[in-house]
Amino acid sequence: RAAPGRTLEASAPFEVFQIDHTLVDLIVVDAYQRLPMGRPYLTVAIDVFSRCIAGFCLTLDPPSATSVGLCLTHAAMPKQAWLDRIGAQVSWPIQGKPQHLYVDNAKEFHSEALRKGCEQHGMTLTHRPVARPHFGVVVERVLGTLMTMVHELPGTTFSNIQARGTYDAEGMAALTLAELETWL
Repeated sequence: RAAPGRTLEASAPFEVFQIDHTLVDLIVVDAYQRLPMGRPYLTVAIDVFSRCIAGFCLTLDPPSATSVGLCLTHAAMPKQAWLDRIGAQVSWPIQGKPQHLYVDNAKEFHSEALRKGCEQHGMTLTHRPVARPHFGVVVERVLGTLMTMVHELPGTTFSNIQARGTYDAEGMAALTLAELETWL
């Protein structure tokens, strides 16, 4: 059954994006000595109509107006040059800005920078109800799916301590931030 409540629906591509962040269930290593650095944050923008990931931002910095802006920039830009640069031999033809952003109530989504940026670019900003994650079901689902896939990578922290058991996430960590970005 569908979760109770209502989320913003879309009748066309780029009408509504849902954006959210998650702490990635993986420890990354530095590119030189391959020593553990910590867990990165992933910000994802997903087009509600097509369910396509429009853009993302992967960083070691906690979620902020900057990571939201970088995610939206990634969504708006043509991706072929970036894909070529990271060596990904795929097509990702999604580019453009949404008419509407649907976000949760984290402080970075209430920032003056995001409000002004949306106003400047003609985007409507709507916050979903407090403590109602099912109102962001589209982006929550894709983040959950990505984290399930991450659990198969070396250095995963799994989703909780019970699932991790005796697995040495730091000792097994093998991917740099750039390598994780390419994998994503």
